[in-house]
Amino acid sequence: MIDITGWPAMAKLILLLSPFVIGVPGVAISAYTTLTKDYDVVCSSITSNPYFQTVKGAWGNSGFKWRWMLVCTVSGLVAFPWVELRAGRLDLNELAAFPLRLKRRLVLSACLSLGGAVWMLVIWALVKYK
Repeated sequence: MIDITGWPAMAKLILLLSPFVIGVPGVAISAYTTLTKDYDVVCSSITSNPYFQTVKGAWGNSGFKWRWMLVCTVSGLVAFPWVELRAGRLDLNELAAFPLRLKRRLVLSACLSLGGAVWMLVIWALVKYK
């Protein structure tokens, strides 16, 4: 699709680093939420989702990796709730009562992480299938 062999080196570098510039801040926001007192708020705010309750019991507070995965799970529930709401596995009132400042941060984290991953896939496809 796109032949980048003739591009200047700086343009190639910008193109290849742009997914990380988009996605890494999303990961950093999740890590920040994991390491602060907001983690406890995140874990106590969602109680109606059976999957989240199961993984919270299994992963618990055992380490940074598992705590971060719990925050990412809630980020997905808060940013893209329609699937779980339609299936009846998430309470709308509980979602509405989620702290707004924290909800914005988790939605931003999920969107940046997903956006970086999608942009990386697009660049890979453009470079691979010239």
